[in-house]
Amino acid sequence: MQQQTPYPSLHPVSVLRPEQVAARLELPVFATAIRAGFPSPAEDYIEHRLDLNDLVKHKEATYYAWVEGDSMQDFGIHDGDLLMIDKSVPAEIGDIVIAEVDGFFTVKKLGHGVLLAGNSSYRPIPINPDTGVLIWGVVIRVIHDMRQRKQRRKL
Repeated sequence: MQQQTPYPSLHPVSVLRPEQVAARLELPVFATAIRAGFPSPAEDYIEHRLDLNDLVKHKEATYYAWVEGDSMQDFGIHDGDLLMIDKSVPAEIGDIVIAEVDGFFTVKKLGHGVLLAGNSSYRPIPINPDTGVLIWGVVIRVIHDMRQRKQRRKL
């Protein structure tokens, strides 16, 4: 039987380690930035290739988790997104973190004495000053599927 929590934004998470993700896959990277304002003249060349594994700074301390729920949508984190989490990075106020609260994992913004949701439908989760909260890592990157039409892909 699943344990109940007074915080509806807490969900179990699926965790992936970097070694569970596919081997190196180098993809082309444009030499120039892509403008989000007025279009710029197209460039006909690619500067180099990028393997997404190169974005992982601390391979032994990094893991991935899928997002479930809508409590972080105002911070640009949506249901079905894949989070890259580094547990070697010290959490600072304002960081998006993975925290354990009452035996449940959640992704929230670390505030002064609270964990903050990015959705006004969810109340802040107070951090008990006597017991604190266990931080399992800082979210470093978010991978968002812009064409997500089905449930997230299970790896």
